[in-house]
Amino acid sequence: MLVGRYSAMLDANVLHPAFLRGAMLWFASERLFRPVWSADILIEWRRSVQRRHPDMIDEKLDQLEAIMREQFPDAIVEGYGPIASILDLPDPGDRHVLAAAIVGKCHGIITANLKHFPTEKVAPYQLEVVHPDDFIVNIIDIDRTKALTACRHHRAAMTVSKPTQDQYLERFKSAGLVQAHARLSEKKELL
Repeated sequence: MLVGRYSAMLDANVLHPAFLRGAMLWFASERLFRPVWSADILIEWRRSVQRRHPDMIDEKLDQLEAIMREQFPDAIVEGYGPIASILDLPDPGDRHVLAAAIVGKCHGIITANLKHFPTEKVAPYQLEVVHPDDFIVNIIDIDRTKALTACRHHRAAMTVSKPTQDQYLERFKSAGLVQAHARLSEKKELL
């Protein structure tokens, strides 16, 4: 993984669930990486949220998307459609993600669906595919101070649930971010 402004294409499964999206965007706000997404990924994210939360109204999702776009104005990638159709992936529905990562000059694709982006299909484009748990651990290892600052801000922003340090750490584990949970638990007094 590169140090500095690593550009990471965030797949829809990283933008939902909300806890993972929040953690990733707080890490990005500390400039630990540059988040990248596309209109198609945002559409997938919205569908995923509404499947899980049918009562979620479009206006709320519009507000969330507007905040994301405002906070990260250089995150959106456009113009990737023409190459998506020529890419070869096990699931043709994921070609737009790889195409947007290529056009967006990303270093990697962050996704929980590693099998959808086999190394032999992605490596020719000088991209790596990284699980969010591995990515977060790498971020923590690159700059622990900024990562812990991001976690403190993330936890403070959770004004509805107001988690304690232990509850906040448990959210990582519940989200399948077991390595990140372990790494952050080492320094939980700093959260």
